[in-house]
Amino acid sequence: MGVSLPSFLSVSGGALALTSLGVNLEPARAYAQELRIKDSKETTTVFPCCSVGCGILVPAKNGKVINTEGDPDFPIPGDTLF
Repeated sequence: MGVSLPSFLSVSGGALALTSLGVNLEPARAYAQELRIKDSKETTTVFPCCSVGCGILVPAKNGKVINTEGDPDFPIPGDTLF
């Protein structure tokens, strides 16, 4: 699938125009995320690949992981340690 320069420039220009108008897409993103994890079972676990072991939330649906994100309620915030 090749993307031509004119089509890339038109899409980039349109995105830049929307951004400059102050269009806030955060509510739409939050709603889409809510739909994605609806009816899923959320499990808390830790990220085992470093010595800190930051907490993560792992929603799963039908036995398959559909998302991972940091756990805001975890007592050790990994991003403030460094």
